[in-house]
Amino acid sequence: MSSGSFIMSILDEAPTLAQPRSTPKHEFKGHKSNIWSFVFLHDNVHIVSGSEDGMMCKWDCDTGLLVGEPWESEGGSINALALSPDGKTISCGRYNGSVEMWNTDGEMSEDILTGHTTWVSALSWSPSGAHIASGSNDGIILIQKAGNGEVEPEVGLMKMRQLEGRVMCLAYSHLGDRIASGAYNKTICILDNNTGKLLVGPIEDLGGLMKSVVWSLDDSKLYSASDKFARVFDSTEGTELYRFEHESFIYSVALSPKHNVLACVGEDGVAQLWDTESHEPLGQLFHQEDRKLLRCMSFSRDGQYLAYGGDHENITLWVLRVIAPELLVRAFMIILQVEKPYSRTLHPCLHHSPASRQVLSP
Repeated sequence: MSSGSFIMSILDEAPTLAQPRSTPKHEFKGHKSNIWSFVFLHDNVHIVSGSEDGMMCKWDCDTGLLVGEPWESEGGSINALALSPDGKTISCGRYNGSVEMWNTDGEMSEDILTGHTTWVSALSWSPSGAHIASGSNDGIILIQKAGNGEVEPEVGLMKMRQLEGRVMCLAYSHLGDRIASGAYNKTICILDNNTGKLLVGPIEDLGGLMKSVVWSLDDSKLYSASDKFARVFDSTEGTELYRFEHESFIYSVALSPKHNVLACVGEDGVAQLWDTESHEPLGQLFHQEDRKLLRCMSFSRDGQYLAYGGDHENITLWVLRVIAPELLVRAFMIILQVEKPYSRTLHPCLHHSPASRQVLSP
């Protein structure tokens, strides 16, 4: 297929930019309580979710169905999940303070990491896959070897006095040299992974409990959720660069690995997309009918899907090009700059849609 034909086939499938409110691709129903965390597997087809009901479930994004039976253990409520960099292992933070290791087929390893005195609220793998950082309500950040749970000397046990209690969120930088943490006392800290030294912060007065932190792809920025704003910080200086304002308190932020897109979800059950370069909103607001609290959100690795979960006990799966068709127009225009002969065959929606003219205007 020629590049021009490929472009036209994509645009023919896309909704017009003046479309009515979108509907999700699937709703994965099966949990019996709130969902705090989930991960997209590397195949871009499956999701594994964890819930307060103590179960993990594997879902098929193509069919919308549960794969096999739920995965269960004796550790209690699941507050955090994280997928290893090689995509083979899912770490699971439990209410009893343990961190379990599961493969993607639902088999739990005998190696269970311990060290916390109460529930594990945050998990992050080092980019090398050699270590796991865990944060807990006990105010401690542990860095342990993924294989045997051995705590690393010097920096392995970080009792963060400046956190004053519960560690709410954690994230390794993409280079693995730093760890960002958010705390119950409304602060963010950036730590040196090798020494445990505080590099940036505490960044204070963030308006609410820190619920989510995520690094930009080049590690130069840190995005956070704490109140009605998704804040963007310079990760070296800690200075605030920009704020994205949401309708209500934000519980989770996520960055697309393939697009310049920030996603926010929160207290009112509404999700919003933003262009991280222009700072303009993308697509329409989208939400659950019950408008219950949304606690977690993530993009698939290929950037095709976006999903969220929370107090409505489901995982809801959206197709990104459906909720943000501007991204297709943007991709079209980039290719069009190279493929000049195809400029004569603009898709009708680009000629006639007022919304699309607005998006394409300088």
